Amino acid sequence: MSKIYEALENVEAEIKIITKEKPLHQSRVVQKPGVWRSPVARGIERIDDLCQRVEALLPSPGKKILQFIGSRKGEGTSTIVRQFAGISALKMGKSVLVLDTDRIDPVQPVLFDVRPKYCLNEVISDGGPIERAYCQVADPRLYVCVVSGNSVSPAQVLNDSGLWEKLRARFDLVVIDSPPLEVSSDGLALVRKADGVILIIEAEKTRWPVIQNLRDSINKYGGNILGAVFNKRHYHVPGWIYKRL
Repeated sequence: MSKIYEALENVEAEIKIITKEKPLHQSRVVQKPGVWRSPVARGIERIDDLCQRVEALLPSPGKKILQFIGSRKGEGTSTIVRQFAGISALKMGKSVLVLDTDRIDPVQPVLFDVRPKYCLNEVISDGGPIERAYCQVADPRLYVCVVSGNSVSPAQVLNDSGLWEKLRARFDLVVIDSPPLEVSSDGLALVRKADGVILIIEAEKTRWPVIQNLRDSINKYGGNILGAVFNKRHYHVPGWIYKRL
């Protein structure tokens, strides 16, 4: 869990990434007319650096499945997934599918303001093409998919290796939004399917034993942890001091 150390200030207007290195030059995301613009993406600064760091850690073209998971509710996993997917599509030009694997409270359709007609489990049960479960947002490169309803676990729906091959062939990047571990273990059952797992940690809130439990659980289930995102970080030192470090 030492390869990525990012601190993200999770606010609607602005997101900054601070690393152990000297502060990176900040630049605004330039939006093109007619391209989907989420409320968060308009104010994001340097979230693209996270995308590029992940790209460097997973350089193989075949490694396209990325999973985000936290230990507690309210750590901001779904918001970061939306931001990451949006920047990957908007700035990096990738075709992206967001898999919402929370069968109790899937929030990605709400965050992206879309209304999927079917969840993936329904489509597979009916024997129809899985494309029916994709819901396109305003940007033609970005899609959202709710995996299942309350009765079927996401791991059961996504157990078919042929399904993953279809997703890899169709999209440049598949981002898995997992429910927090304290709510459901569904996310753990998927970590082996992902090429890389990123932990979401609420700075100054999530206790270290809780983080250790999440890390150890992912390792036990065979997940490849790339690093951690420290979300909702409060900067107690003025920004001008950081610039001198």
